[in-house]
Amino acid sequence: MRFLISCLSILGDHRPIDFPGLLSRALFFSLSLVVGASLGAQEISSSDLGQDTSTREVAADYLRKELKGTQNLVWTGHKIPDTDSVSGSLLSAFIYGGKPAIPSKINPETRFAIEQCGAEEPEIIENFSGKTVGLVDFNQGTQLPTGVDPDLIVAIIDHHAIGGSPINIPNVISIETRPWGSSATILTDHAQKFAIELPVHLACMGLAAILSDTVNLTSPTTTEYDKVYVKKLAKRAGIDDVDKFAERMLLEKSDLGGFSAKDIVLLDFKDFEFGGKKVGIGVAETLTAQQLINRRYELKSAMGEIKKEKGINHLIFAIVDTRENKSYLLWSDTSDKDLIISAFGDQVVDDMVVAKGVISRKRQIGPAIQRALEN
Repeated sequence: MRFLISCLSILGDHRPIDFPGLLSRALFFSLSLVVGASLGAQEISSSDLGQDTSTREVAADYLRKELKGTQNLVWTGHKIPDTDSVSGSLLSAFIYGGKPAIPSKINPETRFAIEQCGAEEPEIIENFSGKTVGLVDFNQGTQLPTGVDPDLIVAIIDHHAIGGSPINIPNVISIETRPWGSSATILTDHAQKFAIELPVHLACMGLAAILSDTVNLTSPTTTEYDKVYVKKLAKRAGIDDVDKFAERMLLEKSDLGGFSAKDIVLLDFKDFEFGGKKVGIGVAETLTAQQLINRRYELKSAMGEIKKEKGINHLIFAIVDTRENKSYLLWSDTSDKDLIISAFGDQVVDDMVVAKGVISRKRQIGPAIQRALEN
């Protein structure tokens, strides 16, 4: 009840208030966050997932009913698509209606997944003006695609923490954040609660997304939910050797020889705001880290250009060695070098900071940079 009262107090701006509607939305919001937080830490089994989890089912059903018949609804992820945001848009549109969309072209790993799964690439929409939008795989205003009107955002389904620059969402129906390894895991859970059997191509895309975001279930972001749903989705998709599928995806992600240094930095890049500073963090997860290490000065030069173009305070780029389970952190100027050392220590080797055991932007790199700036 205290939560509901606080929701009412912050929204009380002397306009007439639809108390039943506001209470139902506030209740759903609290259910989504509480359920996500409580379930994310539990150890579960396949049989557990088959049981009715009433709060999750109520929350998902509420969103489904509210979105029924919504006109001009599109589902999209953050500015620079990755496999999870693309899969999330496909799964959301299938479960809740509307159509999937992406703000810009897909990366090699996602293209591989789409081709292997026999899925259709979502339409690229460069400007979302006038469209009713559901967002997947992010909740930060710094990652919002061009033209999205906050008044027309109806839902957010995400697996990231709510950070320092959350999206302004005056008319949102629901926000669901669960600390799981992938947005696709959450949406697969939704489908199960509705007894929806995903088509083979979508089961395959969901599998690809979970494997990508959790680095084949090795990332510290991995939960038991991700592990169980990987098995379920692989069975539905007819993929017997999950490890081989995951390795082929990583090899596609690693093949960056034909990309310019600037494109490599921006291929998996996200903007944040930490401690009042604008921060860009790019990552390249690779099985062939030495190829990028050999291009580190070229990458640093490109980082300096990008930093000026974006007008940001800091830019960090991580070569994530998924084979050796460590990251090589690059900078373009002294201020960024000092920030990296403050966040990860002074293990400087060949003009890079080597961070052993660090492979996740979400759970490790981003939070460490945030702490260094805010402290």
